[in-house]
Amino acid sequence: MSPPRLKVYEGVPPPYDKTKRMVIPDALKVLRLQAGHKYCLLGGLSSEVGWNYADTIRELEAKRKKRDLAEELMLAARSLNPPSSPTKFHQAGAR
Repeated sequence: MSPPRLKVYEGVPPPYDKTKRMVIPDALKVLRLQAGHKYCLLGGLSSEVGWNYADTIRELEAKRKKRDLAEELMLAARSLNPPSSPTKFHQAGAR
């Protein structure tokens, strides 16, 4: 890939920040990495070479998880107590 065409984002880019996050089993470390093999985390590696936003990302991720939990609880409560069906209003003049 050539550098002029490369797009790099910090965080989740706008079209994808509202979509539901999913787990891809084929990409899980516990399934793909064999026992005893070494690995590293991108955030830790980046911090070691001078990236200064690890704390900021950690705080933002904690906020996101808190917001997602609240939304999940709200959806669970809504599914337990669904709103009553809307009533149909009679329009004047309609037969």
